[in-house]
Amino acid sequence: MQKITTDEALRVAIIKLETRQLSEDKLLKDQFYITYVSLKPVNVLRTAINEFLTLSDLKEPLIETTAGIITGYLSRILIIRNSKNPFIRLAGIFAQYGITNLISKNSSKILRVGHRFIKSLTSPSKQVPR
Repeated sequence: MQKITTDEALRVAIIKLETRQLSEDKLLKDQFYITYVSLKPVNVLRTAINEFLTLSDLKEPLIETTAGIITGYLSRILIIRNSKNPFIRLAGIFAQYGITNLISKNSSKILRVGHRFIKSLTSPSKQVPR
């Protein structure tokens, strides 16, 4: 910085520094607000979920495993229902384990069959003329 020798140069330097301070103050407040909004729990959770779902390496296995766990749990509920019998409860646990593994390992095949089934339901059927 140059040496200030006159009163006029001092006033100009003070005005420049004050305007610089005001602009930096505004930038700091804007950045603080952006940081405040981004650190809200809802926004942090939303960002984390979006980042997680954009990872293609994790998305497919996660969906397969989740589908397997859900179907296994539902099959267990259907088998056990309100039974107090320990053998039925044990059979439900084995069924849950087996169905979970079956669904999670063969999910791509199951999806293909499901797509074909849905396509066959939605496509116009060929009727034999009488």
